[in-house]
Amino acid sequence: MQLCLRFLAILTGWLIAPAVLIGVLSVVYAETVKIQPIKISSDQRYEKYLDGTILDKKNSLMWMSSDYWLMEHKWVNWYTAKEYVQRMNNKKFAGYDDWRLPSVKEASLLYERRKRNTDKDGDKIFIDNIFPKGAGWSTWTSEDKKNKAFVVSFKDEGGKSFQDKVTATDAFLRLVRHPTPQ
Repeated sequence: MQLCLRFLAILTGWLIAPAVLIGVLSVVYAETVKIQPIKISSDQRYEKYLDGTILDKKNSLMWMSSDYWLMEHKWVNWYTAKEYVQRMNNKKFAGYDDWRLPSVKEASLLYERRKRNTDKDGDKIFIDNIFPKGAGWSTWTSEDKKNKAFVVSFKDEGGKSFQDKVTATDAFLRLVRHPTPQ
């Protein structure tokens, strides 16, 4: 009887160990696949991922690939932008819950005069073409004062301007976060 139980224990161990190993390998493989970029910008600065994010390696920032216009197909005022941040964090977009409005400095880092892309109207904007075409030509930022907030433009000469938080008629939004160290 003891021999039979011992044999059963060994047999069970042989069956369980490979199953556990396969499970562990599957998780490791899935995590490896998730962190592999699907596209890298020509200057090696940006990496695009399947989860809808773009990593700016130069500035250690992670951007949502699509902006508010591409995802919602409408303009956004500053207050709605703040609500959208909450919605994306509650939803854990791309597995993260720390999305936020960019600072003026962070948003300005996207503007590069030598880079070409097109906005929702087909006009030139100066951000890397790793970002999808058809996005908005600016983004709200986290910097505000009373009833106005800074918007950073990716058109023409770029720059920033104070816009009314409620009545700004042509404002867009692209969310950012600091990437988690891996």
